[in-house]
Amino acid sequence: MPRRSYLKRIRDFWFYLLVLFLVRFFNALPRKFAIRLGGLLGSLGYYLFPKDRQRSIQNLKFAFGTEFSNSRIRQISRESFKNIGECVADVFRHRRLRREGIQELVKVEGLEYFDQAYRQKRGMVAITGHISNFELMAAFFSQSGYKVSVVGREIYDERLNRLLVENREIMGMKDIDADASPKEFIKHLREARVIGVLIDQDSRRFRGVFVNFFGRDAYTPVAPFVIAQRTNSPIVPTAIFRNPDYTYTLKVDPAIPFPDTGDEEKDILTVVQRCTDFLERIIREHPEQWVWMHRRWRTRPEEDKDRK
Repeated sequence: MPRRSYLKRIRDFWFYLLVLFLVRFFNALPRKFAIRLGGLLGSLGYYLFPKDRQRSIQNLKFAFGTEFSNSRIRQISRESFKNIGECVADVFRHRRLRREGIQELVKVEGLEYFDQAYRQKRGMVAITGHISNFELMAAFFSQSGYKVSVVGREIYDERLNRLLVENREIMGMKDIDADASPKEFIKHLREARVIGVLIDQDSRRFRGVFVNFFGRDAYTPVAPFVIAQRTNSPIVPTAIFRNPDYTYTLKVDPAIPFPDTGDEEKDILTVVQRCTDFLERIIREHPEQWVWMHRRWRTRPEEDKDRK
């Protein structure tokens, strides 16, 4: 076995043990203290990961360069790292949140729109992004009696992936691998389940379309929209953000109907853009709660043409 591969396996094993320790540790702490500690660890990440820090600052300058000063941009970048640590702390505490009652932590705005789509019993696709504690949003709906499935990419380490899936199942959710076939998605929709899908990351592994996001073309996965259109399942934009008192506000917009212009691709693009507009609006209101270190605008239209 190559030495590098061996060292990587050792590193992954110790990281897995660290995660196990942190899960137990955070579950033993009072919630507010756990979140504050998670935020402290996230803030350290701002200094420990210079490449991610620089990328987040560059992305913030692109999105808000004419609106915010350099000092404000750096502040948001630091707070974004802190937010990730705070969210991870709450996710690690899912077992305890389930026992203590998750409903008291979440205020929902627009629940009637969610219910209208859910009562159609055609399944529904809840579109969201990596804003604040998006894992908690799916857990809230599941614990509130809705049948929920979530789409997630398999983590590189099988042990960590198993922990994540178990964490979701504890909250009553079903997990759908992002690489699953369309038949798997359709099966969950036919069971009248809510499928939670994140659409705010650039992944060349999946077919996508370019939509406007903060004034620039952003490559966005399109498969959930294609499946929803062909199964006549409603598309509902959703997002969650944390409040200063450590509670959350969950926002739901009305279902977005597909236009009927006779041009299927154009109709899908219209809905993808409207969902992206919704996410951008929430991010603009709470910029510190989005993952600015992600390479959201990595794929360019000319590169996509070269791959076809």
